[in-house]
Amino acid sequence: MLTINETRLLSDLAALAEIGRTEDGGVSRLALSSADEAGRWWFQAQVIAAGLEFRQDGAGNLSAVLPAADPQAQTLLIGSHLDTVLNGGRFDGALGVLAALEVARTLAEAGAALPFHLEVISFTDEEGAVVGLLGSQAVAGQLTYAHLANPRGGAAALEDGMARLGLTPDTILAARRDPVLLAGYVELHIEQGTRLEEAHLDIGVVTGIVGIRSAWLQFQGQAAHAGTMPMLERADALWGAAEFVQRARSLVIDRFSPGVMNCGRLDLAPGSFNIVPAEVKLALEFRHGTEGQLDEMAAALFSLAEEVAQANNLSVTIEETSGCTAAPAAETVVRAIETAADRLGLSHTRLMSFAGHDTQSMAAITPSAMIFVPSVNGVSHSPQEFSEDRDVINGANVLLQTVLALA
Repeated sequence: MLTINETRLLSDLAALAEIGRTEDGGVSRLALSSADEAGRWWFQAQVIAAGLEFRQDGAGNLSAVLPAADPQAQTLLIGSHLDTVLNGGRFDGALGVLAALEVARTLAEAGAALPFHLEVISFTDEEGAVVGLLGSQAVAGQLTYAHLANPRGGAAALEDGMARLGLTPDTILAARRDPVLLAGYVELHIEQGTRLEEAHLDIGVVTGIVGIRSAWLQFQGQAAHAGTMPMLERADALWGAAEFVQRARSLVIDRFSPGVMNCGRLDLAPGSFNIVPAEVKLALEFRHGTEGQLDEMAAALFSLAEEVAQANNLSVTIEETSGCTAAPAAETVVRAIETAADRLGLSHTRLMSFAGHDTQSMAAITPSAMIFVPSVNGVSHSPQEFSEDRDVINGANVLLQTVLALA
């Protein structure tokens, strides 16, 4: 059975980790930064040395192409991203790109004849230092000039980064791919959680990336003297908000597992030791695997907020904010990953990803799925992020066999 060059892949991971290395062993290669640029030059050198075709599109996405015999063939994309968070780890994103590169090198050396062009891709700014999923959203045709006019990292950071890499808003939007020309997308990634490790499983087959909904809940009561107003007569907005948080937690655990919810911010007024809170603004976020499940969660959570408000002599207003659409994986690609794991004798399970990835963008335009490998203690976005060599190698071999299964 064809397998990857283990030594070469591990050496690549170690070499790339030196670019942007921090004092405590982490990695800082923020998108569009000088460290990111250095990582890009390093990647280009590896692609050229492997005899693959190097490309960079108008969004700064980097590619290594193993062409098919038929120039009109579709393209199967495999990859991830090379950028990191501030003082992050050496596996997040990088593993997916370098394993994909190793797959392409292995197939090229074996003289494999594929029915599609195989393209290893490193997407720009997955982590969101400037825009977030910039490269994959550009490829999927999901970016607009409005997104680039108001980037999360600030206009100055985007302008500086574009100048460094020779990009413009026009070139970024022109990076859109025609879905007809794509055969699919497969991404290998560390789990960034503990499910595989705790279950002693080798491979996670990702069935989808959760969608995210968020809303501001504003509970309105009545300010009063904290000493003289009897407890049973109070319209305490904080009591209502606190009850909502506790009951929402139980509701999601009982009815929507493995969906999750979070209340990450609470602002109250007047905000004094001796005044009953009149107003509480609560940030609510919840995640699940399909839009239908998210709709059900929204209905249940918002109904609970109304019920709690009424029971506490309050009113509540609900302001929904921007979210993220759920991205179910393609069953054909999921089965190809499972077939690959079976061929290699590796244990596996289906699971959802509760973090965002470039696959989230790509699933909208081509059949897509992800492969997860275990993360030690579930740690990620940290210098302590780590995956064992055997898991790195297993993941890369599953990616290789997935490509062959799809072929």
